Amino acid sequence: MRRGPIVVAATGAGLAALLSFHTTSLSGPTGPLVSATGPGTTGSGTAGPPDTAPTTAPTTASTTAPTTTTQAARRANGDDVEYRYGQLELQVTVEAGGISDIEPAVDEATDPRSAQINDQAIPYLRDQALQAQSAHLDGVSGPTYTSDAYAQSLQAALDKLGWNK
Repeated sequence: MRRGPIVVAATGAGLAALLSFHTTSLSGPTGPLVSATGPGTTGSGTAGPPDTAPTTAPTTASTTAPTTTTQAARRANGDDVEYRYGQLELQVTVEAGGISDIEPAVDEATDPRSAQINDQAIPYLRDQALQAQSAHLDGVSGPTYTSDAYAQSLQAALDKLGWNK
């Protein structure tokens, strides 16, 4: 009978702690993995003023189209690199003076765990390569073999395209 007030007090304290917990946003290579934002929250997940409309007047678009010269997209596949946990071959697209896309043409892992690792590592490696505009990557901590195979296939494709940077 004396435990009742203690249990109620502990439950109230736990509920108060749970309600005061603030989450944060996590970002991955292609955008937010978890979003804690919404009306009445800021990017860090803490309470802030509700979203408001911009106070500036909208601008009108120019009636003349800008003149640009476009280069045709060129694609090449890199070497099919066999590594300890599978094989990887990349298709690289170069246009407008830069690397615009990198996609796996072949991504065959030898087991489900390696496939899961590749699914997580390859987007990071792609982002690194697009940012660096070369095959000189930092890699991803952990999947060293995948990182090395990615860089080898990427460099082979860039060599076929005559891309030197």
